[in-house]
Amino acid sequence: MTRDSNFKRRTSQETREAVLEAARRLFFTKGFDQTTLMDLGGETGLSARGVILHFETKADIIATLLIRDYSARRAPIVERPQGSTHAQRILDFYFWMAREDAATFIAFPALWSVSARWSIGVEAEMNAVLRRMREPVRQELTRGIAAGEFRGVDIQHADELIWQSYQHALRAVAVNGGMPALAVPQVFKTLEALSV
Repeated sequence: MTRDSNFKRRTSQETREAVLEAARRLFFTKGFDQTTLMDLGGETGLSARGVILHFETKADIIATLLIRDYSARRAPIVERPQGSTHAQRILDFYFWMAREDAATFIAFPALWSVSARWSIGVEAEMNAVLRRMREPVRQELTRGIAAGEFRGVDIQHADELIWQSYQHALRAVAVNGGMPALAVPQVFKTLEALSV
């Protein structure tokens, strides 16, 4: 009897869940690059080929974990005092993001090296999740433009510009050391560039 045949009773979904749990554990203990498909198989009772039958690539596994993390996040409603700016509310959102990101930050360096290898389906799902998660930022941009706080710019473009400034700063923090909150000043600089 092969290793895979010992686990035939699991459904495909149960097997995917087992791989994801093993991956989360191994990526955080061994690191993404050092974790092999054989390691994942050893944790789940599958062969390396068995793992690939459930995920196209190792990059898709880490992307799926990140999609789940982003999907589970619910931005808090921050009640700011009267007179606060829309830029302050956007900064509040990114400070919240940084706190949430701190829990998964150890995997971030790997994400940038593998994101180009995500499958097309995973990439589309990631983009949809990110759009939903950043909806409060687009709302504040819309209100800020109407109030004359921001220049009249394309909301989608401005949202993407702010997001990319945060991601770029996170890469630098990942390389140089530090916590995700250190990426938020770059968001502030981007908001200053968008201000009237």
